[in-house]
Amino acid sequence: MRFLIVILLQFILYGADINETIVLGDKPFYEKLVKQLDHNQTQDVLNLQKTLLGKLQELSSVYHEQNISMAQVSTQKAYANLFERYLDESIKKSEYHLQLLENQQNLLLMQNQIKRDLRVDLTKELFYAFYSKNIQRLKQQIHEIDSHLLLYQKYFILSLPQVSFEPKKIQELLEKTKERLKKIAEQEKITKLKLEQSKLINNEQREKSLQVEMKTLHDKKYQLFRQKLNLTFLLFSKSLQDRDKQTFAYKERMVAFIQKHHDSRYVQVEEDLKKLFRNMEKERLGTIKTFEGESFEEIKIQLLKIWEMVNQPLFSINKTPLSIFKLLIALFIFVVGFFIAKFYKHYINNIRSRSITESTQTLLSNLGHYFIFLITFFVVLNVLGIDLSSIALVAGALSVGIGFGLQNIISNFVSGIILMLERSVKIGDYIELDENTRGRVTDIKMRSITVNTNSNIDITIPNQSLIENQVINWSMNDRIKRFEIPFGVAYGTSPQRVIEVILQAVEDMGCKNILKNKDQYTRVVMTGMGDSSVNFELFVWISGKEIFYPRRTSSKFLILIYETLYANNIEIPFPQQDIHIRSIDSKIEFK
Repeated sequence: MRFLIVILLQFILYGADINETIVLGDKPFYEKLVKQLDHNQTQDVLNLQKTLLGKLQELSSVYHEQNISMAQVSTQKAYANLFERYLDESIKKSEYHLQLLENQQNLLLMQNQIKRDLRVDLTKELFYAFYSKNIQRLKQQIHEIDSHLLLYQKYFILSLPQVSFEPKKIQELLEKTKERLKKIAEQEKITKLKLEQSKLINNEQREKSLQVEMKTLHDKKYQLFRQKLNLTFLLFSKSLQDRDKQTFAYKERMVAFIQKHHDSRYVQVEEDLKKLFRNMEKERLGTIKTFEGESFEEIKIQLLKIWEMVNQPLFSINKTPLSIFKLLIALFIFVVGFFIAKFYKHYINNIRSRSITESTQTLLSNLGHYFIFLITFFVVLNVLGIDLSSIALVAGALSVGIGFGLQNIISNFVSGIILMLERSVKIGDYIELDENTRGRVTDIKMRSITVNTNSNIDITIPNQSLIENQVINWSMNDRIKRFEIPFGVAYGTSPQRVIEVILQAVEDMGCKNILKNKDQYTRVVMTGMGDSSVNFELFVWISGKEIFYPRRTSSKFLILIYETLYANNIEIPFPQQDIHIRSIDSKIEFK
């Protein structure tokens, strides 16, 4: 009784902290504590405390590690049994690790509860001591298994050169195991479906039967997993015995198999197998080759993981899954198509041939450019796996869009195709839309054309306006234009003399661009008798680039006319008006 009072006094003096006396107690300590328990508390609490103290007595006993019997083996069967034992030890270690993690969590939870309590709770203290001692025991057991696994690894290395393997038979058994695993996987799916159906109709008897069947299938699958690991390990050992390059492939195949079929029992198995493989490889192949092989296999695994990741579907379009890989390939094809179209256009535009005009080059480059884009678009759709019939849906949506605001864009697009095919407006033509809009056509696109004025201003004109409105093309068929230069002379001047001197002046100026033939020749005509002058007009035919500069060309002839009239004393009249006075006020005085 005094012993229990001492413990309670510690709780009172130090508050509800962890009592290390109970945690560090030995077997006699817990035996005394059982005799001094408070029998005034409920029977359930008393029984629980007695049970916990009994567990603490067991855990306080000295732990003796078990020795395992092992000998060097020389047959394939014994070698396989050795691996089974290694696998059992590793699985047991995994179970201990899970228990260790669970006890550590419970210990932390109990510690927090004790610290929050304002009064002493012996039951919680006993639970805390139980978890603490159980953690120590589990660590001892894990350490014991680790020493066993090292011993197994030693005997694997010693036995490997002596064992005679049968790779063909092993491979046959492995294939059969894979087939059995597939069948069990199919049976599991069917049984799971039946179980869900039984739950829906509340058939409890059928449900229990199916649950038993599911457990049986699960146990069979577990055994087949182990068998597949064992057979693959035999192939790995045979490959290692022969120093074959397939060694690392078999190793990574086993690791990947464990990762794919992850189970709580295999938590530590992967690491233990890696240690076994690494030690066997170093002993048989040497450190350098082992490092090279592992690095190569790791790169392969990482590449496979990346490949699986990029092939995972991100989203679907019309029930067609699209992955990162498909999108990257589609983007690559689109970029390649873009550069091919750009290169094609650049190549056609830079062809220098007398048989191909500039307008024909533009037509070929633009049509080819858009055709390549169209082909690229369909190839991208095919790579993405999108059914081309679904384009009808897009076309339907597009037609609605056209009706609500895209009609101008489509109209300009169609007008551009018409202009390219009709060739009524070509690159290099000098066109006039109105008095303020005229210039040389520098580019024809699907939506618009570009006109460069004599002031070096580029004007973008929608194709639709060229189709619907009147367009004056100064150089559609040739580069010849007749200029009409108006001028006037004073009354009293001989019209014939005016015509002669002007024609002679044009003849003497020696301009090579002035045409002289049967239908196109220079002439001066009298156009009327105005209020202040007799009006004439000079008709002169000009060819070549001069026609694209109408103001400059007209200015040249106006200056010629002015100087010619002045040199021949022909008066250029000022505007004149006659004033007739019909009446005058008599009061106005004239001086």
